[in-house]
Amino acid sequence: METSFVRGCRESLPDTHRESPFAIGDCQAKELKDALISSLLNRRRELRLTQAALSAKCGVAQTEISRIERRRKSPTLDTYSRLASALGLHGALSMCDLGDDPRPRGREGGELADGGPTTEPN
Repeated sequence: METSFVRGCRESLPDTHRESPFAIGDCQAKELKDALISSLLNRRRELRLTQAALSAKCGVAQTEISRIERRRKSPTLDTYSRLASALGLHGALSMCDLGDDPRPRGREGGELADGGPTTEPN
């Protein structure tokens, strides 16, 4: 089932790219990233923590927290984990429905994602 977020993301693409598995996967990844960042921001506000207080709890710079919350920077998994742990969001990644990602993941059926052979050059 396609969410309104993914549908809106796809509609912003040129017609020639809308049905591409890569475009759909990228939109799903953006939706997941947005959900994860929203969970951090909502929990911080629920706990009535300032960015500075959260920074002191987890060791992530306040400026980085600000950029993440404003969607100017994507957190690494390590940074997300540190923030989520400090906010008591244990297992937050497991709560997300990751679903099947239609994007090629590398070697499948003897070919690379770009269709090239899997043999290594000598």
